Amino acid sequence: MCQTLTTDGLSGEVRPAFTEEEQNPNRCSDDSGDGVNSMETRMKGDPWRFAVAAIFCLLSISNAMQWIAFASIFDETRTYFNMTAVQVNYLATTYVIAYVVAVFLSCKLFEVTGLKAGILIAATANAIGASIKLVAVYAWPHMILLFLAQAFNSVTEILTIAPPPLIANRWFPVEERVAANAVMTICLNVGCGLGALIPVFFVSPEKQEQRHFAALFWFQFGLCAGTFALTFIIPQLPRQSPSYAADRQQKMEAKRLRTLRERQNRQSGAGAPAETQPPLEVVEDDRLNMYDDDDVESVAEPINVFSTLGDTFRAMRTNSSFVFLSIASAAELGLIWSVATVLPQCLVPFGVTGSESGWISFLNLVLGSVIAPIVMHYFGQNWRHKQSLLVISIILVVNVCALCLCYYFGPSGDDHRIYYVVVVFLLWGGVAGLCQNFMLPIMFDFVVELTFPMRESTSAPVLTWAACLSNLVLTVVFGEVLGENPTRTDSAKVLLGTVIVCIIGCVALVLVRPLKRREEFEHRMEELDRAALQLPQDASHERVR
Repeated sequence: MCQTLTTDGLSGEVRPAFTEEEQNPNRCSDDSGDGVNSMETRMKGDPWRFAVAAIFCLLSISNAMQWIAFASIFDETRTYFNMTAVQVNYLATTYVIAYVVAVFLSCKLFEVTGLKAGILIAATANAIGASIKLVAVYAWPHMILLFLAQAFNSVTEILTIAPPPLIANRWFPVEERVAANAVMTICLNVGCGLGALIPVFFVSPEKQEQRHFAALFWFQFGLCAGTFALTFIIPQLPRQSPSYAADRQQKMEAKRLRTLRERQNRQSGAGAPAETQPPLEVVEDDRLNMYDDDDVESVAEPINVFSTLGDTFRAMRTNSSFVFLSIASAAELGLIWSVATVLPQCLVPFGVTGSESGWISFLNLVLGSVIAPIVMHYFGQNWRHKQSLLVISIILVVNVCALCLCYYFGPSGDDHRIYYVVVVFLLWGGVAGLCQNFMLPIMFDFVVELTFPMRESTSAPVLTWAACLSNLVLTVVFGEVLGENPTRTDSAKVLLGTVIVCIIGCVALVLVRPLKRREEFEHRMEELDRAALQLPQDASHERVR
């Protein structure tokens, strides 16, 4: 069996980069084997990665569709279920409250149970939430059941908003990672867009009886139940490591789980764990430990939610860019999500109907979803995270300012309703939609680069936690400003608030330093492997001479 060597960065001693147990005889057959080919074979994507991504996309879409489904049928929901305007707004806000409160529990869930179990739990909660709505429409049309359904759906949201960078990093090779992250991330927007549009085909001012709500809820349940069934075919782990970063993170995670099992066995008096076939081969490789001592020490820490909070606070204390990127996420993404919730109310004083608001929200949330993966793939080869985010943020600030001015100085009277429909359709549905479709996947990929080797199941949720907290605050504030019967002055105040929040996000992005910790780690590992492969070749040439 051939053996890859590496050089100890401190002593200069040449030692094996991987142990004998880790090396697969199929990767290199003899001393004359091609070392480069063996290295490429070892870092290869699992063919199941596309199925995993597709199932996750369906889960994300089916859950996000239920997030703001009541926004475009606002009046019909309020009438049929005997609710106030604030209560209908809180149906969407339930998602946000749950995420803000419990997101760090979900971080630890993925660490302890693994990706497949986390997705299965998410799909189960999603199907339960959809079924409760059927009970509400047939047995007891009361808002309590709607809130209970949203509570179950919010569990799914907690487990699906932030995992795209985790799945992309663990399942996809470097050249596909950015595009995969973009596709899975924008599914949240696609789902929200469909959630704003599809309900108006089932429920409208002319169709707001039991059978109409039942048709909508059966449609949602069918999609959720089908997705739940598909989650069982997801593999437990990829059969091969797609990148050096994924290899490192997976092995460190396996060490933590092994430590947890040993601790549990000791506490239960069972002694040392039996030598059984492990679910994942754990290899002691010193190179895994060379990048961040804190992460290595965390292997021995108790696995609880407080360790996740500790990791987050430690990362923010030592990495100011992480803090500023979180602020930018709160300002930019939280704003977009909150406006999507209150947009129908905001446009009522200008004569824009709920159906038209649904199409505008659909365009805002879905526009760019087709071209975003292509553009993200290009960015993946020529990546400039900070510059891209700054350009998008500046465009968003200018666009929101233009929207505010167009509404403030626009014509009065219901005869000019088309003017306001076109303006908001182009500026909010079009330009702002493109901006947010690109901003979310870039931020997710950027935060992994900034915080590596921090676990992806922790770093990405911090961004979405900040965005959801901002979404919660802004939705409540905007809802109180608009009230039960919003006026044009109330809508103008909301638009002015969007301008201020966008400017805050842009300033925060300026203060972020463009670190590339994950990329530097992978380049370093590649250089070490190339140098190590060259050593036996040089020795062989010397023997020939």
